[in-house]
Amino acid sequence: MFVFLAFGSCLFGGYNVFAQTDQTASKLQAANSAVGQAFNAVSDAEKAGANVTGLLAQLNVAAGDLAQAEISYRTGDSNTALAQATNVVTVAQEVTTSAQDAKQSALVSSQNGLWLTIAFTVIVGLVFVLVLFWVWRWFKRRYIKSLSDAKPELISQ
Repeated sequence: MFVFLAFGSCLFGGYNVFAQTDQTASKLQAANSAVGQAFNAVSDAEKAGANVTGLLAQLNVAAGDLAQAEISYRTGDSNTALAQATNVVTVAQEVTTSAQDAKQSALVSSQNGLWLTIAFTVIVGLVFVLVLFWVWRWFKRRYIKSLSDAKPELISQ
C-alpha cells in the first residue's frame, strides 16, 4: 500500500508539473500575442500622427520581461516565468489601450486641423476679394474724378 501511495503521489505531482508547464507555455504564448497586438496598435497610432515615445518605452520593457520569462521557462523556473508572463500581458494590454486612445486623439486633432485650415482659407479668400474690390473702386473713383477735373483742350487746325 505504501508503494502504491508513493507511486501515486509521484504521478499526481508530475501531473501538477505538467499542468503548470502547460499553463506557463499558454501564458507565454498569450504574452507574446499581447506584445504583438500592442506593437501593431502603437504602429497604427504613430501612422495617425500620435506621439508614441512613452508607449514604445513601455513596449520595450514588456518585450524585455517577455524575454526574461521565456528564459526562466527554458531553465525550468515555471513559477517565475508564469509571473513574468502575467506581468507582460498586463503591460501589453495597457499599452494597447493607450495606443488606441492616442490614435483616436491624433485622428480628432488631424480632423480639427483640416477644418481649421479650410475655414482660414475661406476667410482669407473673402477678405482678399473684398480688399481687391475696395481698391478697384478707389482707383475707379480717382480716375473718374481726374477725368472730370481735366479741362478739354480744343485743338484748332
